[in-house]
Amino acid sequence: MRALTLGVLFAAALPAQRESLAPGHSQHGGTFDEGPRQAAHLMPGMSDQVHLPVAGSSTEAQAFFDQGVCQLHGFWYFEAERSFRQVLRLQPDCAMAYWGMAMSNVEQKARAAGCIAHAVRCSAAVPANEQRWIDAWARYYQVDDDVRAELRSGDAARVAAAVAALTAKNDDQPQGGRDETPLAKQLIKDLEALVFEFPDDIEAKAFLALQNWLNTDWGNGIPISSYAGVDALLQQVFARAPLHPAHHYRVHLWDQEKAERALRSAAVLGDTAPGIAHQWHMAGHIYAKLDRHREAAWQQEASARVDHAQMQRDRVMPFLIHNYGHNQEWLARSLSYVGRAPEALAVAKNLAELPRHPQWNTLDDADHIAIDARTRLVSVCEEYELWEQALQLGRDGHLDASDSVLGEVLRLGLLGRASFRLGRLDEAERIVEATEPLLAKARAARAAAVDGAEAMALAEKADAKQVQEAMAEAGRQPTDLVRAVLDLQRELRGERLLAQGDGKGAVAEFEAVHGFPKTLLADALVAAGEPQQAVDLLAKEVEQHPHRVPTAGRLLLAYVAVDKPENHDRVRDLMTELPATIDGQPPQTPFEARLGIGRSACGLGVGGARSEAAGFGPDFGTRPTLDSLGPIAWSPFPAADFDLPCATGGRRTLAQQHGRPTLVVFYLGFGCLHCVQQLEALSPRAKDFAAAGVDILAIGNESLAKAQDNLAALGDQKFAFPLLADPDLTAFRAWRCHDDFESLPLHGTFLVDAAGKVRWQDISAEPFTQFDWLLAESRRLLALPNTP
Repeated sequence: MRALTLGVLFAAALPAQRESLAPGHSQHGGTFDEGPRQAAHLMPGMSDQVHLPVAGSSTEAQAFFDQGVCQLHGFWYFEAERSFRQVLRLQPDCAMAYWGMAMSNVEQKARAAGCIAHAVRCSAAVPANEQRWIDAWARYYQVDDDVRAELRSGDAARVAAAVAALTAKNDDQPQGGRDETPLAKQLIKDLEALVFEFPDDIEAKAFLALQNWLNTDWGNGIPISSYAGVDALLQQVFARAPLHPAHHYRVHLWDQEKAERALRSAAVLGDTAPGIAHQWHMAGHIYAKLDRHREAAWQQEASARVDHAQMQRDRVMPFLIHNYGHNQEWLARSLSYVGRAPEALAVAKNLAELPRHPQWNTLDDADHIAIDARTRLVSVCEEYELWEQALQLGRDGHLDASDSVLGEVLRLGLLGRASFRLGRLDEAERIVEATEPLLAKARAARAAAVDGAEAMALAEKADAKQVQEAMAEAGRQPTDLVRAVLDLQRELRGERLLAQGDGKGAVAEFEAVHGFPKTLLADALVAAGEPQQAVDLLAKEVEQHPHRVPTAGRLLLAYVAVDKPENHDRVRDLMTELPATIDGQPPQTPFEARLGIGRSACGLGVGGARSEAAGFGPDFGTRPTLDSLGPIAWSPFPAADFDLPCATGGRRTLAQQHGRPTLVVFYLGFGCLHCVQQLEALSPRAKDFAAAGVDILAIGNESLAKAQDNLAALGDQKFAFPLLADPDLTAFRAWRCHDDFESLPLHGTFLVDAAGKVRWQDISAEPFTQFDWLLAESRRLLALPNTP
């Protein structure tokens, strides 16, 4: 869940309050405007070994509760909260369902505190074990006796005030900060008490093991004193439930300590909850840590396929899937390590084809999918010398120009290097020239950020030291971008020198660039006549990180360039470390062709000895077929058709668009001021969308007669697109523009392509109004070639 607005959770919902709400907004306050608003369903691939009984639950409610707990174990917090909300829909005031919602918000303490407050409110008559669960986290979120009394007072106003005070007290960024170590230590003690009082509750043991890891990993400053002790606790869970998803916690436990100790859990982790992508992903951490990249790639691909299946099934945009971009960029990286360059490039291209969003997926944020895509496009092309493909990426839209300094640094760097390497010097120099305005833009942004921070600090009457600290903090990230542009200019100067035959000059430029790839530097050293330096540079890298084709292959080439007979045995040994995936195969990239020539020069022929270490180890375990988990790539899902009356007469269906891309807007009637403003903002841009080949249809939740009256009231100021009526909310529900928990229609904006596939969507409490941005994104998405 993203930085959700804080508010009073689950305030008493009186009819008058509901009538006063802005259309599309939750009756429970702003907190729920961006949470899961569509009903949960019992999902395939959840664990059947997770069970935390809740007294008085129906069979259906218990199934959703156990599903939520399973999703907690897989860190699938958004879907976990959806499952617990479904329990509340079935059994209002279920205290343990509120506990589950609190657990689903462990990364947002204020929101979690509000949820646990309502668990306390509803828990007066729950059994002792449930009270233990609730009390443990109530103490962690600082529910004292006075707050407890207010929450159980039965007075709606007092309850609301207590919840509001508790959420403020647990704000993630409180004034002056606070030491959470005592609270974290007490939580461990409370969970230990739960384990000893109810020794058959394996869920308590699982969450106790997790909390031990969280206390050290999430900054509470409490180191794990005995990893073996936590492991032994988990073994008690597995003794009762061998495929319990808590194997996830065992992987985390040993990942940063002794990764090889988690191999048994890595082998079964995906099978513990195969419908949760993160369970497949985390096993990849262990294999990657142990330099078993082929197995790591298998795990990341499995995770990707599960994510793709869920996106198709539940009509979810990729930028709303936790960890998806991280997993995909890691998959591309692992594939590159094992020599599967075409597949790595395909994964990176698919990432670049994903829809963007002005809040959730931009080229301005290094944590967003768009930057993951660009980073991997650059690395794969550079590692395998795919210079022609790099230039094609620029032409076909995978490397599109943008206003983002970060995005442009990556784009211009790759295109400039490719142009120099291919001898297209005029184009290369045009790219060099483009870096100057980029530098000016980065510097202007830094100045604006620093000046803004200064003005704000002075307005708040901060002292001189505080003003300086605010300015320094505001300038930190913009300064990083300025340095990135300066590094880009230095790299391109090095490429120019390399193209001119000045290898030594190129090396000097490259060595001054922070984080410059060692593979490219090694190539430059060989070109400068210093192959032994390239050997020295890469030998340590290969020793520390074996089984990576780009580095091991270049080390082989550097040995060939040194041309000493005594190196031949080392080259033969090195060949056994190269993954078998490229042995005996015709070269698919220029780098592999160069590597084949290097092998021949050493008398090795096309293929070298195969290494068992490069394949799947005997401890990898059994696996399902990858195809059974889901599709290999993301693809847009089909739009639901509709058949609705039009305010100007007749009926319209999506099928009638006859292969025309369509922008479909769901609005909440003319009683929604923001919807009217949205339609008024969109109407003048209809011509621009039409010029881009995109028609517009608007679907409202009012009756046909009401829509006609509203249209007539506009007089000559008609909208430039049809208004359709859906008072029964049939289309709203089919397109998921509906809060199933509160039976409310939601705002929605969708781009549907000529094939009837949804390429972009935004469903929200507020209407989407950034139409200039959406027009540019529509052009980008519709111009991409051969999107699945």
